[in-house]
Amino acid sequence: MLKLNKLFRDGMILQRDVPVKIWGEADYPVTVSVDMHSTVDYAHDGKFLLTLPPHKAGGPYTMFVECGGEVTEIHDVYFGDVFLAGGQSNMAMTLEETRQSLEECEYLVRMFTTDREWEYSRRPETDERWIDICEENKRGISATASHFAIALANKLKVPVGILNCNQGASVIRAWISPDVTEKEPIFGEGTVWHPDAEDDEFPFNKTSYLYLERLQYLHPYKIKGVIWYQGESDSFKTMAHKYRDLFEMMVRDWRSKWLDDKLPFIVVQLAPYNAYKDEWFYVVRECQFMASETIPNVGVVTIGDVGDFNDIHPRDKKTVGERLALYARGMIYGEEVIYRSPVCRNAEYDGEAVILTFSDVGNGLYASDELKFHVKDIDGNVYNADYEILGDKVRLVTNGVKPDEVLFCFDNGSCVSLFSSANLPAIPFRIKI
Repeated sequence: MLKLNKLFRDGMILQRDVPVKIWGEADYPVTVSVDMHSTVDYAHDGKFLLTLPPHKAGGPYTMFVECGGEVTEIHDVYFGDVFLAGGQSNMAMTLEETRQSLEECEYLVRMFTTDREWEYSRRPETDERWIDICEENKRGISATASHFAIALANKLKVPVGILNCNQGASVIRAWISPDVTEKEPIFGEGTVWHPDAEDDEFPFNKTSYLYLERLQYLHPYKIKGVIWYQGESDSFKTMAHKYRDLFEMMVRDWRSKWLDDKLPFIVVQLAPYNAYKDEWFYVVRECQFMASETIPNVGVVTIGDVGDFNDIHPRDKKTVGERLALYARGMIYGEEVIYRSPVCRNAEYDGEAVILTFSDVGNGLYASDELKFHVKDIDGNVYNADYEILGDKVRLVTNGVKPDEVLFCFDNGSCVSLFSSANLPAIPFRIKI
């Protein structure tokens, strides 16, 4: 008897240049061969796990899996770069739903989507198999991940594969394994969770549920990194400020499961959205940025210029995917490109004005529309401030107000109109003076 993990099937893309794991269930020793390389493992308690040596990008190959005298063939196998696309509905949103066409790509790009039990009746034909990222499959493939894969493949000139594993309305704790949640005090008795967490509509939001039902079947399939687009369901007042800590727990957990303590994560900040009055999107955004500043090999992409104030699911996923690809090129592949958004690093008061200094501005900052900076005094009163852009600095005239803090787009729905010369929007912020 041989039963391979569901990922190992026709059309799969394996991670190039590193040893890759092949695993499943078997009653006899298993031998795997691909492109003149072979390896063998003896089944223990009905399970096997073997390792193929590193392989350069390329394909197609046929993988031969022999067990007990029977041979299984897996066709159309490629080696390239593989990423996991995780999160909630904005990562799950399909290409059909966004109505944005894909760029042309001469390199192979494919996606494997885990079984979506809560949406299975909508698009079952695309799940649990490797399919091409193309217009013909637009009904069932993640738009953000598709644009990301194509943009990256066109630059790297290698095949790119996506493990698409996400769930609309999911909270972050559902993606963390019991190995962590059973030990961390934050998950203990008396913790205040979202009121919808345990109801019939969102049963998948029980702690560790989505990890156990979906994610655990994906590791240790070797991946190059993770792109993560989630946080809306964790933005309620009682939990928003804990998002950085929860995200760090997830990162630490996933890195241990993939046996890679430097596994890269690139996070999409929440887009502007004004409809929910009791949600703290701006706090989650700040936590997402703080995670990128304090957790090694974690980056953040801001989309404060492409949101939809009245729709929690903005349709522009092409910009999101392309910015994720740009960030990956800089952070993961070490290309000399401007990939980080401008960040306000310092605020000083000279008696008349506050001077804000930004990093990652390229050749300087510019505004695409009128900017709104708010100055808060020591009593908590908030005032609008006139501004002047000076290269990597912004000068705020306080008009006699003694400032204590400056806020920029630090609310749920403000659109970011301050950009670097590389056309990347600034990270929303609050900063003490």
